[in-house]
Amino acid sequence: MDLGQTIVVYLGIFLILWYGVASVYNRRLGIRTYRWLQPGVSTLGKITQAKWIGSSGSGARIGVAQAKPPFRQAEVAFLLETRELLPLWLLNRLRGIRDSLVVRAHLRSVPQGELEILPQGHSRFNDLLADSKQNPWTMLDRELPAGLQAAARGRNPDSMLEAAKALLTEVGPGIRRFSLARTAPHLILDVRIAQLRSEPSERFFNLLTTAFGGDQEPTAS
Repeated sequence: MDLGQTIVVYLGIFLILWYGVASVYNRRLGIRTYRWLQPGVSTLGKITQAKWIGSSGSGARIGVAQAKPPFRQAEVAFLLETRELLPLWLLNRLRGIRDSLVVRAHLRSVPQGELEILPQGHSRFNDLLADSKQNPWTMLDRELPAGLQAAARGRNPDSMLEAAKALLTEVGPGIRRFSLARTAPHLILDVRIAQLRSEPSERFFNLLTTAFGGDQEPTAS
């Protein structure tokens, strides 16, 4: 074999080995993440649905059909990076894609206003400002943790921000999107799991519940 063929062969062997090792790693990470997440989701109410998204190496979805106040129902999903395919994984890393936790919840009380919190300069802000002529969004001149930026429309944006202050301070660096809307699901929160794993998941869900006026559950030590 010439040098080019040798490189192709060894690269192929490396990618096959990478795929196998990364598959095992992701499956184990998925199981650990599910076990870490389950007690926190249980603070919202009885879990009524739990299933893998494809496999344990991709993520899982957990549902609570009858949640405790301030929520009516909730769905929590975690999505793992596609580590098995090395080129795709590296590309996604460059795009900022990481293991993420997504919370979608219906609130018992419809919010009086709407709020979008995103990393500063996010392109979604341009879409919001361009598509809201009758009920316009406005950018809020507020200093938020971790370089986050907010846009709002409707009533009481300051009170909504104040209610979420503890949550934003705690997990702000990992927030990819915090959305509060008048239509269901009223709450969408997309956050990097790495920002949360160092603490019991109950802590995160207690902060989330408290932000919307619910009672805080005791956190296991």
